[in-house]
Amino acid sequence: MEFLSVRELSKSPKIAFDKLTADGKAVITNNGRPEAIMVKVDASSFESTLSLLQQLEFAQSIAAMQQESLLNGNSKMTLDEINAEIAAARREMAAAY
Repeated sequence: MEFLSVRELSKSPKIAFDKLTADGKAVITNNGRPEAIMVKVDASSFESTLSLLQQLEFAQSIAAMQQESLLNGNSKMTLDEINAEIAAARREMAAAY
């Protein structure tokens, strides 16, 4: 997989896209740290690639929420405690309207 700096991408986008075409993906770095991933798509794969990326973002969000739940102790809540929290949130929302 190619690694390209933001500077390389901005100075020579044609070279960056040529490298992307060769491998199909490239990591964009900023000050040596990964910042983005470029993935080659074409008209026939655009929608499916975008859908897969959205699914990945969703999975990462769920994993982050689960990790946070473990760290703050919420993962040990009982179903009754969860339902009580939901009811309280609904009451607060109803009172706001």
